[in-house]
Amino acid sequence: MTPIPFSEPPYLAGLPSPYYTENHRKWQKACHAFIHENLLQYAMDWEREETVPEHVFGTFAKANMLIPNMPSPLPVEWLKKLGVHDILGVVKVEEFDYFHMLIYHDEMNRLGLAGPPGSLTAGLAFGVPPIIKFGSTELQERWLPDLLLGKKRTCIAITEPEAGSDVANIQTTATKSADGKHYIVNGTKKWITNGFWSDC
Repeated sequence: MTPIPFSEPPYLAGLPSPYYTENHRKWQKACHAFIHENLLQYAMDWEREETVPEHVFGTFAKANMLIPNMPSPLPVEWLKKLGVHDILGVVKVEEFDYFHMLIYHDEMNRLGLAGPPGSLTAGLAFGVPPIIKFGSTELQERWLPDLLLGKKRTCIAITEPEAGSDVANIQTTATKSADGKHYIVNGTKKWITNGFWSDC
């Protein structure tokens, strides 16, 4: 904990909380240690260099520490099918809740830098949930194993020159081809989140 008054959540100071359990406290300690060791102690240098070494993504993937980027509840059935039963040996995937996710993001952003944490988290956070929620079984089986295990990275393209990131007003269309086998996509995107690193 930092010695600066009121800079940490009250539950870390031992104050009672109706929301944070002992498991959340254990998760915070494990999460803090992992993120400090593998990201935060180098983050300022990586921010200046404008890059995060590729092995860092692999380290996070191997420890299942990319998974907490997704909204809770996690895709438990998929994770268990892939052999992922817990994260850092502290929290079971079926017990991972929004407070675990808040703790994760609090620790990832402890230095107040957007670059290094964002380069690790954006693809999974924004690109995988639509596949889980709206993707066909075929699409899920094709992409989710490698994405959830951090073997591949994904991206998302929302922002447009006319609409910004307002998804209700985007102009891009996807129309099925006459033979029904393909989609023809027409439109313009301004930025593609995680596009630099995406495999799909």
